[in-house]
Amino acid sequence: MKPSNLLSLSLILASTFFAGAAVARDRPQPLPDQQDVVAKSLLPCPGGLERFLPGDYYFCSAARNYWRGYPGMARESLKDAAAWASKPAQYALGIMYFNGDHADRNRPLGLAWLALAAERHDPNYEPAFISAYKAVTPDELRQANAYWVQLKAKYADDIAAKRAEHRFDRAYREIAWAMNFGGSVFIDGLTMPDSFNPNGIGHQSGFSLARFLQAQRSSYFQGYNSRVFVGEEQLVPISQVAPRAD
Repeated sequence: MKPSNLLSLSLILASTFFAGAAVARDRPQPLPDQQDVVAKSLLPCPGGLERFLPGDYYFCSAARNYWRGYPGMARESLKDAAAWASKPAQYALGIMYFNGDHADRNRPLGLAWLALAAERHDPNYEPAFISAYKAVTPDELRQANAYWVQLKAKYADDIAAKRAEHRFDRAYREIAWAMNFGGSVFIDGLTMPDSFNPNGIGHQSGFSLARFLQAQRSSYFQGYNSRVFVGEEQLVPISQVAPRAD
């Protein structure tokens, strides 16, 4: 059984607006309505993004590797992103393993990743978790719980999001002077080239860059401070929210 609202990995990775490697043999073929987005995904990932939000950077790298035809490298990049609390990456890993999409099919492991993706109760990810939860057998659920407990030690928000926040805040403090004193900043891939600069190097006011970065931060950590914790060693309360289908 393949729950209808679990998307394919290609659809998930085509949704990113970043994302690349050398010529590959078996490159996935985008659908007609994906072609423009996939073309953008093949562009180099902005190096400056890794400094502030490495989860977004590695998710971009995963999309780039996937569409170049390197699913193994894409999977590793997704795990790197997941370690920085990237919910899209955790969701993609869940889909990958649950459906056997460019990975050996392992429904319990996929469910565990989907549980992590849904821990902020984000409506973009929780329905897929509920659907997968309804589809597994009791034995698969027990195995998923075991995987989930293992994964939490590295990838749950209590660990990964705190680490990601610290990374962002430390990098942000390094440009705070520009915002406070009217300076300008250049960050590779994040500031636009300056057409008046003969070298093509872009500088952006500290104030406008600070606003941009704070908006990115807000989007990345959305729901992090409003999580609901029920239970410590099992996948409930989903078992209460969405009783498993008979």
